[in-house]
Amino acid sequence: MALFTATIFAGAVLLFWIQPLFTKIALPLLGGSPSVWNTAMVFFQAMLLAGYAYAHVLTRTLAPSAQLIVHAAILGIAALFLPAGIEAGWRPEEGTPPALWLLALLFASLGAPFFAVAATAPLLQRWFSQTDHPHAQDPYFLYAASNAGSVAVLLTFPFLIEPQFTNHAQAWAWTAGFAVLALGILGCGATILKRPAPSVAAGESTVESASRPSWRQRGGWVLYAAVPSALLLGVTAHISSDIAAAPLLWVVPLTLYLLTFVNAFAVRPLIPPAIAARAMAFAVVLLATLFPWREPAGLILPLHLLAFLAIALGCHGELARRRPAPAALTEFYLFLSIGGLIGGACVALLAPQLFDAVLEYPLAIVLAAALMPHATRGVRRSDLVLIACILAVMLGLQPLAKLLDVPLPNIVFAAVCAVLAVLVLSRQFRPLAFALCVAALLIAQVWTPMREGVLWTGRSFFGVYRVSEAGDPPVRSLIHGTTVHGGQWFRKGVVMPTAYYTESSPVAEVIRRVRSQKDGLQVGAVGLGTGALSYYRQPEDEWRYYEIDPMVRWLAAESGFFQMLGAQDPNADIVTGDARLAIAREQSGRFDLLIMDAYSSDAVPVHLLTREALWLYADKLTDDGILVLHISNRFLDLAPAIGATVASLEFTAEIGHLTRLDEDVDPMGTPSTWVAIARTAPTLERLDLGERWNPLDRSDARVWRDDFSSFVEAIQWTGR
Repeated sequence: MALFTATIFAGAVLLFWIQPLFTKIALPLLGGSPSVWNTAMVFFQAMLLAGYAYAHVLTRTLAPSAQLIVHAAILGIAALFLPAGIEAGWRPEEGTPPALWLLALLFASLGAPFFAVAATAPLLQRWFSQTDHPHAQDPYFLYAASNAGSVAVLLTFPFLIEPQFTNHAQAWAWTAGFAVLALGILGCGATILKRPAPSVAAGESTVESASRPSWRQRGGWVLYAAVPSALLLGVTAHISSDIAAAPLLWVVPLTLYLLTFVNAFAVRPLIPPAIAARAMAFAVVLLATLFPWREPAGLILPLHLLAFLAIALGCHGELARRRPAPAALTEFYLFLSIGGLIGGACVALLAPQLFDAVLEYPLAIVLAAALMPHATRGVRRSDLVLIACILAVMLGLQPLAKLLDVPLPNIVFAAVCAVLAVLVLSRQFRPLAFALCVAALLIAQVWTPMREGVLWTGRSFFGVYRVSEAGDPPVRSLIHGTTVHGGQWFRKGVVMPTAYYTESSPVAEVIRRVRSQKDGLQVGAVGLGTGALSYYRQPEDEWRYYEIDPMVRWLAAESGFFQMLGAQDPNADIVTGDARLAIAREQSGRFDLLIMDAYSSDAVPVHLLTREALWLYADKLTDDGILVLHISNRFLDLAPAIGATVASLEFTAEIGHLTRLDEDVDPMGTPSTWVAIARTAPTLERLDLGERWNPLDRSDARVWRDDFSSFVEAIQWTGR
């Protein structure tokens, strides 16, 4: 048992180590988008399904000795693709769907090794069930050991592995681990050949055939696996779009997800199924109530994770309760992985094609409500009345307040939500009624705020966009995820920039000071947004804009929603694609000013901030050129890492802030933080940027490189 447990544990460690590692390596090729992780998860789930299907067919069709020979050959073939990495030449081409390109990259680079490791858990559990060990009749405890290995590596990856080792070193360490795993698998195979299970009596064969699961049972396995999988990707996208596309934020929800498997399949679950089921009901109502709220993010985001944990505990507890006899073990895992793939694919691949807003997350919450275990069926008249009341109250509350011309305090709105939530919770023992009430609560909460003042919505691989207009005077803004990415308003018939780009913003100050020393500027601007920066372009300038998302290019230049680019730069030179790859093709010494302002919602594209990236930008600047980085973030203090990187290059830098104290002077401005970098100190000294600018500390933080970055030290509440 020790050999089987250790080998399954090692396989799980390798399986969940390579996921954040390889996705991090691939992240820069697609602009650091948070969608990269969700798309990669679909690949991992698909290969997990392939591994489980292979183990199922192998154990059903071949004798143990033949199984061992075939799997040894599979391991040998997989070893030919190691160490894992991306070969030169893999670059996304314009017009190729990013998700499909990423899936092809993952399959070509990682498919064989991941497939071979994915088969380990079900294959070895089936082998163990055929031994004469006392626990062979219920080998599902080994699945808990497998998930414990997964949790162990996910907890250590962002805090121990990623901060200490480069991607290249990790890839070679993973290769060594693969060799150790192969030896363990061969050892388990040898053990089962030496110690075959006792002969099966004729009566026992009949029982095994009779206990074969029905399609209704299989459908239940799929559903109870699909919903937590969909919620996993939904909650991951929800938090990573606000902070950063980084392994730290990928592994936290995934770790919680796997911990629920550990609990469900343990011999003595820490949280019993009955308690998990009740917690699941509370979590569903909590998510339905909290869904439209974004602040305070330090409280709201952890509550999303806690609620996700409770729902996954309930669903996976029900999966464990429905597990079949060991004879159908590999089939059980096969359908479980089918459910995981369906849930992940619906969120990562199907939903972006069907919805122009993030509706897959609330839909998964409704499905979770419909899967409440140990409950009765049916919908009563009182349930329909409650649904009507929820819609009437929630949809009519704000219009009524406007009609009566009285303000609607947040505390009143929250109190009404709490009362309705309690009423909805009382329906938890009738799943269909419970799901319909939860759906009504979500519709009422999501629809009105989502559509209020919204002129247009759209969605691409890089996120969800909304064009909204509000205020007096009216301000038109582009909102990406939960973050404003620029806007405009009219003053005396002239279109003016808002948010981070107003005339009092730090970036505007840099542009003015650089122009005071030179006419006819050569400017590169990374991140188009609404085209707000073009406000500072002069006729004698030459500006080039870099934008990875064709949808943003359309919004700024062609949609008609924003007039800044058309007024200031009607023949704008816009390069579509990843900015770093595009800038690398520019001639050395081209730009007097290079402005880096590329975000996906509030997420930081790490590959644009590494030492190699800053060295590349410096090469494209003139001798007295200036690089400007926008580093505002609500959760991360990027200044120490930037300071350490600047110091390692022996450059000089100053940091400038527009704070909330400046809002009285500039009511259209948004607090922001910018860093100005030059090769030499005299270059910045001549600019004399002003009192809002100070020298950037030469921090002793670790320098971020293409092969190394870690967000652990950067996390803090910066309160932008």
